Amino acid sequence: MTARPARPPASAFGGHSTNGSPLSLAVPPELVDAVAERVADLLADRRVPEPEPWIGVEQAAEHLACPRSRIYALASAGRIPHRKDGSRLLFRRSELDDWLEQGGAKRP
Repeated sequence: MTARPARPPASAFGGHSTNGSPLSLAVPPELVDAVAERVADLLADRRVPEPEPWIGVEQAAEHLACPRSRIYALASAGRIPHRKDGSRLLFRRSELDDWLEQGGAKRP
């Protein structure tokens, strides 16, 4: 038969000493600051990032340092990542960057 581990006194959980008076614990301010920083870090990790904004043809051309006509030609040929909102062409900078990293508009 194995021995059961000793249980901590009820005062460890209830906030009162064995004689019924409230317990007090001195906590150094540095410890409080460290705990607060850790909690803030944990909460920041859980934050949902804001979605990347869409940009239009003008900003896409600026981002890629090319004329707007090239953006229109690449989109019309389906060779650049884009979305359409009616007649508007929309882009995400991160998708344009990924596209460039993968070779951009290589000639077929």
